[in-house]
This record gives sequence, C-alpha cells and structure tokens, in this order.
Amino acid sequence: MSKRAVLFASVPMLALALVAGCTSDSEPKKEQEVVDQSNSLAVAGDGIEWEKVVEPCKSGELVVVQDVATADVTGDGAVDSAVARACEGVDEYGPSTVEVFDGASAAAQPKRLGTLLADVNPDKPYVDSVEFSEGGLLIKANGVDETSDAACPEVVFTYRYKFSGGSFQQEKRETVPDETCGPE
Repeated sequence: MSKRAVLFASVPMLALALVAGCTSDSEPKKEQEVVDQSNSLAVAGDGIEWEKVVEPCKSGELVVVQDVATADVTGDGAVDSAVARACEGVDEYGPSTVEVFDGASAAAQPKRLGTLLADVNPDKPYVDSVEFSEGGLLIKANGVDETSDAACPEVVFTYRYKFSGGSFQQEKRETVPDETCGPE
C-alpha cells in the first residue's frame, strides 16, 4: 500500500476518534448518574395539600397554613419547602411552627427535615412570613413571650435558622415591642 493511501485512510480514523471523545492518553468518560425526580416534592410544587402533610393539631383544631417558602436549603439541587402552620384556636392563642421538607423526597410522603419554633418557649410566635435568605431560613412573627399579656401578640420576633450537618440550628432571635397588638 502506498504512503498516500495510508495517510488518506488514517486522517478519517483520527477525526472519528476525536469526535467520539477518544484520545490516546485518557480513559473513556463515565456517564453521570441521572436521578429521577419526576415524583419528588420539588416537582409537585403548588399541587401539595400542605394541611394534610404537616403535623395535625393536638386538640383536633383545623390546621392553618400561613406561608410556604421554597429554595434549596440542603444543597442537593432539589427545591425544599418551608411550611408555616398554626392551629385554628377557639379560646386561646396558638403559636406557629415551621416544618421544612426535603424537595428530593417523594411528594406522596415528604421527608421532614425539621420542625422550627417548636422549642422557643416561652415565646409563642404566630408567623407572618417565612423566606429563604443568605443560605438560611428567616422567620418573622408576632406573638407573646414571658413579659407579654397572653391576650395580645405584642412582640415582633425575628428568627434565623441555618441547615448544617443534617439539622437546623437557630442562629438568631430578635424581639421588638409592637404597640399595635399584632398585625392588622
């Protein structure tokens, strides 16, 4: 075979090897694992009936969903959900909690990452807003504490939580007096 024929035949083979991603000094690329999230909480979005997902009220009252915020708090790429909820009280002032759910978990059975505000006694916050901010969760609420008249939510609370090591840690608690007796 002539040198011209060998050269002519080797050029297309080299081009084919380059297009296929083959080189003489590297190993073939491994395929990236694809995770099916089609049934995940993150994909379900607004279709979730949060009243049925959050913890029920202890005395049988109706669950009131106050606010829902979404963002990737765990860093896994799936949008997680923070759900502020309270119980519809007849005679007494009932505080809120915020339940955070893993967006990568199944929508039919969401995994609870944590329940916030359940351990803030003597505070009894009633959530006004929940938002993900600067890698953490910011909760604003009106309520009562050990200095308040339990009939009037006269304290404005601001809580900040950070997710780290698989759980939430409270980073901040601020209080400001509210002369108007709660949100109008």
